[in-house]
Amino acid sequence: MGISKKSFAALFLSFCLVFSLISALLVKPVDAKTVRVAVVASLSGDVTIKKGGGSKTYDAYESMSLNQGDTVYTGSGSSVTLNLSNGDSDVTLGSNSEVNVSDLSTSDGNKKSKLKVWAGSMWVKVKSLAGSDDEFEVETPTAVMGVRGTQFYIGVDPITGEIKMAVGAGKVSASTVTNNPDSTQSSSITYLYPTQQITLDSRDETNDLSLKVEFIDLEQFIKEASPEVIEELIKNKAEIDKENEEFIAKKAKEIADGKIDNGSLTIKDQAELDKVKQNLDNLIGNIAKQAIAGNKIDKDTMNKLIDEANKKITDQNKKLDLTKVKDLDKTAGVDAELEKQKQAALEKLKAEQTKKKQEEAKKQEALKQKLAAALKALEEEKAKIAAANKAAEAKAQADATNKLKEDNKTTPQTTTGNGNSPSDSSGGSSDPNPPTQPVAIPKVSLTADKTGSNTFDLGIKLSDFTGDKSIYAVEVHLLYSPSIGYSVNPGLKSKTIFDSATSTDNVREYVGGSEKELIYSVTNFGSALNISVSGSKNLVTIPFQGEGDVVNVRVGKIIIVHKASNNTVQEITVPDINKVSVPLNGGL
Repeated sequence: MGISKKSFAALFLSFCLVFSLISALLVKPVDAKTVRVAVVASLSGDVTIKKGGGSKTYDAYESMSLNQGDTVYTGSGSSVTLNLSNGDSDVTLGSNSEVNVSDLSTSDGNKKSKLKVWAGSMWVKVKSLAGSDDEFEVETPTAVMGVRGTQFYIGVDPITGEIKMAVGAGKVSASTVTNNPDSTQSSSITYLYPTQQITLDSRDETNDLSLKVEFIDLEQFIKEASPEVIEELIKNKAEIDKENEEFIAKKAKEIADGKIDNGSLTIKDQAELDKVKQNLDNLIGNIAKQAIAGNKIDKDTMNKLIDEANKKITDQNKKLDLTKVKDLDKTAGVDAELEKQKQAALEKLKAEQTKKKQEEAKKQEALKQKLAAALKALEEEKAKIAAANKAAEAKAQADATNKLKEDNKTTPQTTTGNGNSPSDSSGGSSDPNPPTQPVAIPKVSLTADKTGSNTFDLGIKLSDFTGDKSIYAVEVHLLYSPSIGYSVNPGLKSKTIFDSATSTDNVREYVGGSEKELIYSVTNFGSALNISVSGSKNLVTIPFQGEGDVVNVRVGKIIIVHKASNNTVQEITVPDINKVSVPLNGGL
């Protein structure tokens, strides 16, 4: 029996459907990586955006989308709230802040959010991260903060680089990575809980970050945080209370199960947990009272904020009433014996840092005196040379005058004969302009090598300083934009000209109005001789980090001296020195 065309078409279509279903089951889906956006939820005052890879800034507006690489700036008395990842987190930036959105990606369903804070203050509200591999990080010049469902504050001083982080709810990790003298790296991490803060001046301040965790200093916190950040904190009291209730419930279960967490917040029994709970219940109230006392927020504005916050709180006992706020107990969650050991370690650390600063100051003072003596000797030598030149010029002028007088007294003789000039009896000839050997001119140049998206190494190279141009000391003044700065870690490197055993060097960075200035100085001492530089050699490599599409570094001033055999010093002049331009963060 034959198959009709209609039946054959239906049968063929059925096979196609079956095979397409089998193929869909067998083929492994391709890993997907998508890029998310941040949205400007609200703003006030002067808020501008610089797009990643661009050089111009634009006025921000509500519902504006921000992408990876964009940077947000707020002016004085200004603020902006960013909504990241469809409401998963909100970030409120206070006045005079600078924040870069460095990562907003999703890979295989796992979200990664990363912000870099260069200046100002911010309040971060991160809802519980859905995936176990979800990440939310805030990077500062000193440390990296990692969170999992929390609310916390970060402040960065743009001049000193000091950072402060305080936790209002949840758990936050603070970590640093430092470079060791043997080129290896060391990392340190600690965890902070509600009512705790950490303050860091530099990445290498301590190898044990837990030593820097302390009870929140409300007076200092209010002084440093902008009013907009404080307002956001108070308006979020309902969410903060909810997260802290979950924290207390978790700790109560751990106590019941006999599990004791020996972290920075020590809770060994129910009595201690009750003291911690009382602190958490009164944290926002104490912040509100201190904001009024510190004249950061006036009383009328605060009352409106409290009314707004209380509308979201259903439990009458949780509503904010400043007349019922209890003082915070600084001993809650603190192990007395561990705290005693911690304070002793801090005192030791402080003594070591003081000693290090004193030694550094002593070294700098000695270097300063040596350079001052060298410059004084140079000025004296210049004066001597000028006086000698003046005397030589006067003598030459007097000799010329006397010779002219003598020539005028001489009677010229008349030539006789055929009028031909006498010939050279030797029959030879001489070249009045014999060829000369080329003279190498000493020069200084700058080089730049990028080491990361926002880091680069600046090299100072010396060429052809030989003979009476060999060098005894060098002082270089570098000028550049305030958006970049000297990276203390890893510090100076590649010093190939001066011997560390017979020389001393120093580097200092100063902040001016429109430019920063870095002064690097190095000098021989004792019986060390001048150093001859044949060809091109690296004086020093200076690491920098910062922001900007293209940043320029130039030499504002340079002093190079040669020490003569009679212990006088002479300044060596060099041609104009090139400036270097370095693209950062996606620049050309």
